[in-house]
Amino acid sequence: MSATVSHRISAQKRVLLSEGSSLSARQAVTALGLAGHQVGICDPNPLCMARSSRFATHYYRCPAVGKDPWGYMDFVLGVLSRGGWDVLFPAHEQAFLFSRERARIPNHIGLAVADFQSFRQIQGKAALVRTLQRLSIPQPASCVIRTQRELVRERRFPFYLKADYATASTAVWRIRNPDELAALSEKLALDAQWEGDREFVVQELAEGVLERVQAVFDRGNMVAVHQYRQRIEGLGGGDIAKLSVSRPDVRRYIERLGRQLQWHGALSLDYIVEKNSQTPLFIDANPRLVEPMNAVFSGVNLADLLVRVATGEQIVTAQPIGMEIRTHMLLMALLSKAAASKRRLDVVAELATAIAGRGLYADSREELLPLWIDYRCIFPLAYVLVRLLWNPGAAGALSAGTISSYSLSPDAARQIAALHPK
Repeated sequence: MSATVSHRISAQKRVLLSEGSSLSARQAVTALGLAGHQVGICDPNPLCMARSSRFATHYYRCPAVGKDPWGYMDFVLGVLSRGGWDVLFPAHEQAFLFSRERARIPNHIGLAVADFQSFRQIQGKAALVRTLQRLSIPQPASCVIRTQRELVRERRFPFYLKADYATASTAVWRIRNPDELAALSEKLALDAQWEGDREFVVQELAEGVLERVQAVFDRGNMVAVHQYRQRIEGLGGGDIAKLSVSRPDVRRYIERLGRQLQWHGALSLDYIVEKNSQTPLFIDANPRLVEPMNAVFSGVNLADLLVRVATGEQIVTAQPIGMEIRTHMLLMALLSKAAASKRRLDVVAELATAIAGRGLYADSREELLPLWIDYRCIFPLAYVLVRLLWNPGAAGALSAGTISSYSLSPDAARQIAALHPK
């Protein structure tokens, strides 16, 4: 079922994105451009994907936030101090740092981020478990541990072990048997992961379908919400293909969470819909927008709404107008195919299937690099395709290199979380 997408043109704002390497940032550039905004990008990588867009007018090469969060923050403040920008848009985990340093950001710069204490209730995986328990929001059976002894106790296999701070599933382990448990426990010990007061989450496996919900809040009031289902999984658990859905119970849960935390800005949650009960079990939270183009094609531009909240505009609650909207990301499909088979022929076959509009591409729209909207998308697509045809085994390195450009390292996240706001 398709929807006619109405690209409402807002009063043009000059929007500075916190990074340009993630899939979410690349999609946010398209969403913001369709709404009429001018976009600038801060990123340590001059070849970041978001820069290859007709909507991106400025680029600033900055320190990597994961390696030097305070140097990164000083750099962004320097860009803002020179003028020319109306809104600071947290495209990824930089939102945590911006919330911590909110007092340093000029008052005339629009920024929709929640209070730092609200962030601390969901930013870490251990904090999220406690918050969901407190608000009676369903999740798989979970507990927080701090010692190696707690981990190696007999458990019901399989289960997940999650580091408190991680990006793109880089510190989430599925443990299937006692041998895997012993090996991981020893590795964590060798890496000194049990030192100090670090926390991990042990979570039972939930069987079902993975879905995600995204919302924009204005000081606890939900002004927009969108949900979609993962049709096909890609590298690191990401989505190759999506299908928009609607679950009123999920909407009520995220609305409860946002209201209780007096959330301000974007909030996204992942959940598993159990096969038998159809109960949503929430497993992860991201205090930002995650890949917003499926929502755009469904009729609600969350990135634009986030800008409007940041600038203090009063908004009537927005609802998606299209249901069962199918979208995909060809780039992720190519990377996943190359990583799985290591064969050039499989990469070429996947590209041919996409061009022919067959398989997962049938009745589906490209959300990451939509050439018919933004002709400059051809450059990152061509770059990745050439790299994979030259060496299909490079898929993992390409993905890992991108993540390092935008993610908070666990140490950086702990530094930010440990500090008290000024």
